[in-house]
Amino acid sequence: MTAPHRLESPSAARMVIDGRPILNFGGSCYLGLSAQPELVTAGVRAIEQMGSTGQLPRHYNFVLAANLAAEDAAREFFGTEGAIYYATGYLFGPMAMTALADDYDVAVIDESGHYNLVEGARMAQRPIATFAHRDAQDLARVLDRLTAEGKRPLVATDGMFATFGTSPPLAEYQRLIDPHGGWLLVDESHSFGALGPTGQGACEVAGLSGDRVLRGGSMAKAFCAYGGMTVGSAAAIARLWQTPIARGAVSGMSAGAAMTAASLAYVRANPEVLERLRANSNCLRGMLRSCGLAVEENSSPVAAFVHGDAAGMRAIQQALWAQGIFVIYSTYVGAGAEGALRIAAFADHEAEDFERLKAALEPLV
Repeated sequence: MTAPHRLESPSAARMVIDGRPILNFGGSCYLGLSAQPELVTAGVRAIEQMGSTGQLPRHYNFVLAANLAAEDAAREFFGTEGAIYYATGYLFGPMAMTALADDYDVAVIDESGHYNLVEGARMAQRPIATFAHRDAQDLARVLDRLTAEGKRPLVATDGMFATFGTSPPLAEYQRLIDPHGGWLLVDESHSFGALGPTGQGACEVAGLSGDRVLRGGSMAKAFCAYGGMTVGSAAAIARLWQTPIARGAVSGMSAGAAMTAASLAYVRANPEVLERLRANSNCLRGMLRSCGLAVEENSSPVAAFVHGDAAGMRAIQQALWAQGIFVIYSTYVGAGAEGALRIAAFADHEAEDFERLKAALEPLV
C-alpha cells in the first residue's frame, strides 16, 4: 500500500501537504472554518477545562458541559426541540434505525444511499428494500407494495449525495410517506451547513417538518468541527438516547463538542459565510461549463463529472496534482463503475483560485 500523504495544515482552500503548498478543491470543508479562531479557541479551552472526554456516561445522568453546549446550539440553529451530539456522523444511521426499530418493518433506502444507512438497517435487524436513485415514482411503487404486504416502512436517504452533490426530492418523499405513517431519515452529513438559506441543510430547502422526520450527520464537513448531530422532536431524540450506541459509546470529545457549538454560533452570526459559499459554488459550475464539461445545475458546492474512462480521469487528477492543485478522483458511494472527478468549492476560495484551476484543467479535457 502506498504511504499516505501527510496533511500539515488545516483543511481549507489552501493546504500544506507533504511540505508542498496545495490549492485544494477536494474534501468537504465547505464553509472554510477549520482555522477560524473562534473554533480553535473553543476547542483548546474545552480540553484545558474538561480534558479530552468525559468518562461518566449519559445514562448515569452525567454529561460534559461542552456536549450540552453543542446540543443547545443545534436546537437554536436548526429550530428543533431535540438534539443529540455523539462521536461521529457515521453513527446517524445505526443510532436512528435501532432507536425506531419498533416502528417499522422494512428500511427503504435510496440505492445510492450512504453506507451508514445500510449498516443501520442491518444493526436494527430489519430487511432492506431499495428504490431507484432520487426517484419518487419508484419510491411510491415500493411503498405501495410494502403496504399491500402489511409492512410498515422507514425511508432513508442522503440529503446531499457525497460524490455528485445532488439532492433528492424530499418534499415529494414526505408526501408519499405520510399516508403510510412512516419515518423519513435524512443523512445531512454533506448538506448541513452547505444547503438552505440559513445552512440547515436539504430539509430546510424542502421545507420538511413533522414529528416523523429525523435529520442528522457529521459536524466535521461544512461546519469544520467534529462529531455527529441528530435533530428532531424531543420524543424522537429521547428514543435515540436509549440505544446501545448512545449508552455504550463515549459521546464524543470535549474539543469536538465545543468546536461544534462555536461553529453553529459563528454561522448564525455571520451569514455572509453562506453567501460566499453560494457565490463560489456558482463560480465553480460556470467555470467547469466554460471548459465544456457537463455538471448538474443545483445549489450544492460539489460539481462532479465523468470524462472518459477511469484511467483518463486518474491522469487528469495526477496532472493537476503536479501543478499543485488537488481534486478527487472518486470511487466513493454513487460514483459508478468508472468513478468520477469531484471538485468542491469552499467559502474561503478566491476568484483567482477558480481562474488557476481553469487554466490547468482546460487543456486536459
